[in-house]
Amino acid sequence: MFNEESIVVQTWVKAVRSGEKFLADVPNLSNLIEVVTQIVEGDETNV
Repeated sequence: MFNEESIVVQTWVKAVRSGEKFLADVPNLSNLIEVVTQIVEGDETNV
């Protein structure tokens, strides 16, 4: 459902990268955790 271009994903990635939120705070919605984790850990560099 979510991909690296989703506004929800981009919002969570920015919050985690800024230290405002942690990966553990990402809600368990569809594949949101997986996509955000991939981006934050450097698997995706599009965001």
